[in-house]
Amino acid sequence: LERCEDYTDEIVVQDYIESKTLSECNVTTYDLVLEKEHLFWCEGFYVHNCGRRGALMLATHTKSMDSQSFIDAKLDTTKVTGANISVKIDDEFMEALNNGTEYIQQFPLNTKNPTITKNINPKDIWNKLIHNNWKSAEPGILFWDTILRESVADCYKDFGFETIGTNPCGEITLCDSDSCRLLLLNLYSFVESPFTKSAYFDFEKFNKYAQIAQRYMDDLVDLELEKIDQIISKIESDPESDETKAIEIGLWNRIKKKCSSGRRTGTGVTGEGDMLAALGLIYGTTEATDFATKVHMELAINAYKSSTILAKERGAFEYFDFKLEVNNPFVNRLYSIDSELKKMTEEYGRRNISILTISPAGSVSILTQTTSGIEPAFMIYYKRRTKINPSEKKSNIHVDFVDDNGDEWREYKIFHQKFLIWANINNHHVENLSDEQINELIKISPYHNATSADINWKESIRMQGEVNKYIDHSISKTCNLPSDTTIEQVDELYRYAHKVGCKGVTIYRDGSRSGVFISNDKTSLGKYPLNGG
Repeated sequence: LERCEDYTDEIVVQDYIESKTLSECNVTTYDLVLEKEHLFWCEGFYVHNCGRRGALMLATHTKSMDSQSFIDAKLDTTKVTGANISVKIDDEFMEALNNGTEYIQQFPLNTKNPTITKNINPKDIWNKLIHNNWKSAEPGILFWDTILRESVADCYKDFGFETIGTNPCGEITLCDSDSCRLLLLNLYSFVESPFTKSAYFDFEKFNKYAQIAQRYMDDLVDLELEKIDQIISKIESDPESDETKAIEIGLWNRIKKKCSSGRRTGTGVTGEGDMLAALGLIYGTTEATDFATKVHMELAINAYKSSTILAKERGAFEYFDFKLEVNNPFVNRLYSIDSELKKMTEEYGRRNISILTISPAGSVSILTQTTSGIEPAFMIYYKRRTKINPSEKKSNIHVDFVDDNGDEWREYKIFHQKFLIWANINNHHVENLSDEQINELIKISPYHNATSADINWKESIRMQGEVNKYIDHSISKTCNLPSDTTIEQVDELYRYAHKVGCKGVTIYRDGSRSGVFISNDKTSLGKYPLNGG
């Protein structure tokens, strides 16, 4: 970042350069300052809107000799502020860690004949990783061999679809030049008579809309292709030289090729926590995990079935070959449940190379007023903070909180909306109740012991692993832990996540960062110790 005071220069605004005096904007922080006109590429995105920033996932492999330095990258919270970071861990590393044997790092990474190797104790990396997660919530972990083993797209790695990374939140595992496309089904909306004794999940309706959702997703691919063509046409009409424009045109043509030949989608869900509560199930119990797994099994089968119907109508994706997928555990899992799907796929192919995900769905879930993604309710009653952008300061907005980095925030008192629906259905009124009275009301609701602060942590991780069996990409989920969680408990949690088949895992220990959320009380790991299950 460049901090500029009363400095006249050329600043980048989206895709054009505008000469302007920086102090005129009332903004002193810019992500990019140029002395002259330049062609540039900045982590794959432009920064714009006076404080609106892009997103990015940075990851390295435990086989890299730089991995330990990378793990420490975000201990300084003023650095790498525009990206999440994760570490790719393979089965060989976990085996060496569990058996107390050495692990071999190498350079180059992706070769069977490295020029440099180094034998290390895997505990050195693991302990640093666990400590930093306990201290500052990063880096996350990607269990890379699990990801590759379950990936349907990697059946086509010889055609350029080898998974090399993820999108910023980790829910879409991606090859080079591909895109993250997302669509969400609101699971709460499929619960009939919610929060009553007669509540039930309408699977017939859900399966119908799962197939419709996949058709929408495939249409979204075509819309993206239209926009890519418009971008390419715009670049071609720009006044720069052909040599200068060739770089961007080449980039967009590569993106277009991956988009058109793979037609990757990200059909997913939100409102999972509210769905369970509306059915009278407690998030973090065996019963809730079993039901959630059934929902995602139905989603996977119907989304894949929809893609085969689309292949019959519109044609399969360019490289589809049933024989290439014959040993893939994910599709074979679906075929073992629905033999008709296997016959349809063999006959017609599939329209989309990979189909499913569960994203964080944070902003969308604020709009739908549901729990986000696969997560439980964060809190039933809490305060929320929103960051005040530099351009807003001139509006005399009241500042409620200033974090350790000097960023300013506003606070709002929030009720979880579906809790209010439960209260209304059951003739409870929250108006004018004290904090103590509200907490007593929560105790008799289906959200009691079902929020991120008090769920059974081990069962929550097991739920993620079980649901992952029916997700061909991945799941973005954070395991929220109380402030008194120990380093040893974080260690056990991460090992357990690998054991139950999670493709990745991320934690947030309350208080480990200057937070966006503020708890109204302090909660201990208490009755759900990690080693108790």
